[in-house]
Amino acid sequence: MQNSSNGHSVAEGSPYARHLPALDGVRGFAVLGVACSHLFPGTPHSAFEYYVHSFFAFGATGVDLFFALSGFLITGILYDSLPDPGFFRKFYARRVLRIFPLYYGVLAVFALAALVFGLNFHNELFSLALYLQNTNLIAQRIRDYHGPTALPLTHFWSLAVEEQFYLVWPITVFLLRARRRLLVFCAAVLLLSPILRAFLLLHAASYFMVETNTLCRSDSLLAGAALALLFRSRLHDRVLGAAAWIFLAGAVSAVLLVHLSNYGPFLNTHFGYQIFLAFEFSAIALASVGVIALSLGSALISRLCTLHPMRWLGKYSYGIYVLHLILFSYLEGPLRRFFSTHFTPNKAAVVVATGLLIFLISLLAAYLSYHLYEKHFLRLKRFFDYRPQPKTVA
Repeated sequence: MQNSSNGHSVAEGSPYARHLPALDGVRGFAVLGVACSHLFPGTPHSAFEYYVHSFFAFGATGVDLFFALSGFLITGILYDSLPDPGFFRKFYARRVLRIFPLYYGVLAVFALAALVFGLNFHNELFSLALYLQNTNLIAQRIRDYHGPTALPLTHFWSLAVEEQFYLVWPITVFLLRARRRLLVFCAAVLLLSPILRAFLLLHAASYFMVETNTLCRSDSLLAGAALALLFRSRLHDRVLGAAAWIFLAGAVSAVLLVHLSNYGPFLNTHFGYQIFLAFEFSAIALASVGVIALSLGSALISRLCTLHPMRWLGKYSYGIYVLHLILFSYLEGPLRRFFSTHFTPNKAAVVVATGLLIFLISLLAAYLSYHLYEKHFLRLKRFFDYRPQPKTVA
């Protein structure tokens, strides 16, 4: 690897500052997994149905992949733009233009419905408006919500985690600045997060409280951040070469921990069960950064991630994520009755048909939302472009 004219290697000059098509595909796989975990519920009645159900449920780890990807991309943007005089203004403006329109548009619809139909959400919308839905500071945590009116926004807890991360992490990067200090900070969080989860679980904290708490889930975000920083260091080639091993270490550890926590000798031991549960998230975080590294370093994985359907899903992943569970909550009942009445009484077939149709409707809704609504806000990003970075040569 040759040095550039400014004395930095290609890795240090960050070729990752530009758009990376493979990461669109990673985002596509993440949202596909999350959608599958939500759209195909049911109780398995055979070994085959059990394995299919477990496979779909595993898609929920797509949230961890989203977290790691956010940490990777956001940290790269922040680190590369440290010399930019508009560091904070540009970052927050671009985040607002990407996230707020659809998010607050959805909340506005529910607020209007509450006024027109006299619905009562017990201050939950106020909590959501302040991105505090993963706490009980204003209302119940959204995952614990059982108000008089259904509010199909339980998946919005992850948006609160990411938004709180966006609020704090730019300040941290700006203050620490040096790559080594930032890596030390990331390493500390990666060590402390599972310890915090274990402590809370062992002291009777609810699983949902731990799962949705930003501090408890920050290891996925900071694992992605550490990967972005390592890719901008002299360790770039070593990390990229170890991508497969990183993924395998995380995936095997996650499977082993899940098995031990559910079927192992510690199943009836409170201490052992909670410890295994606390470290499952760490293993999934490691596997997630392995996937990101593989998408950028493995020819096979890169080809999979740059397939047009996966990049398409990645482009509209935010809209799919926000809208799919809302649509499912209102369409599941009518569609199941329709399929069971007009096509088949087989419950499994009805569940699959309903999930597939709602997924397709979600894709259409996300596409229309992006092109008819969100895109008009995204065009304003041109007023907040970052200063061009020095070019590097390989």
